[in-house]
Parts: sequence; C-alpha cells; structure tokens
Amino acid sequence: MYHEQNLGRAQDNEAHGIEVAKLQKELASLANQYSQLVDDVSKLFDYQDGIKSHDMGCTSQAINELKEKKKQLEEQAKIELQMEKLKLKKEQRCILQSQADIIQNTRKAMKELEVEKDLLKEEKKKLENVIAELLMVGHGCKEKLDKIKEVVMEE
Repeated sequence: MYHEQNLGRAQDNEAHGIEVAKLQKELASLANQYSQLVDDVSKLFDYQDGIKSHDMGCTSQAINELKEKKKQLEEQAKIELQMEKLKLKKEQRCILQSQADIIQNTRKAMKELEVEKDLLKEEKKKLENVIAELLMVGHGCKEKLDKIKEVVMEE
C-alpha cells in the first residue's frame, strides 16, 4: 500500500512536471510573440516617422495592451507554479507522515516479538528444569533398582 501511494504520487508529480513544462513553453511562446510584436512596432515606427502622432498613439496603446497581457500571463503562470509547489509540499508531508507511521508500527511489532521471545525463553528454562528434575529422579530410581538387583543377586 505504501509503494502504491508512492507510485501514485510519483505519477502525479510526473503529470505536474508535464503541465509545468507546457506552461513554460506557452510562456516562452508568448514572450517570443511579444518580442516579435515589439520588433514589428519598432519597424513600423521607423517606417512611419513622418506619420501623424495619432497613429503613434494607437501603436503605443497596442504595445501597452500587449505588455499588460504579458504581465497577466506571467502572473497567472507564477500563481499556477506556486499552487503546484504547495501541492507537492503537501504530498511530501503525507509521504513523510506515512513513513513515520510505518517506522512506528515496525518498532511496535519488534517490541512485541521481543516480549514473546522473552516469554519463550522463560518457558524453555522452566522445561529444562523440569527435565533435569525428572532425570535426577530417574537416576535415583535407577540407582535404587541397581541396589535391589545387587541384593537379590547376593542372595
């Protein structure tokens, strides 16, 4: 389950990377378009040096509109990137919490196994003592039988 979550998060992260790359390409494309428009406008200014100031006002207005649009797109891309970063941070916190839970559960299981191991050791010692006592009793009986056998043989 942990590995499935990590795989899902990795896939989400990869999808996020693809989306960010698309947005960066779009931003670069818009920047290129903007610079081309600026170049076109500067060429137009060079070409129309003698034209009325009213025409220049329109082109400067168009440039200002393009600048505003570029700023808006840049701000939107920044906001989207910040949102993705926040999502990734949240996922990272979830992963770290999951890892901490797994480590904690593993430690608990190890402690339980250790307690069971200690109990088994105690039971083993008790059984060894019982066996030793039985063997001692058995040796005592054997010695008595040997003495009885000796007595009977003598008679």
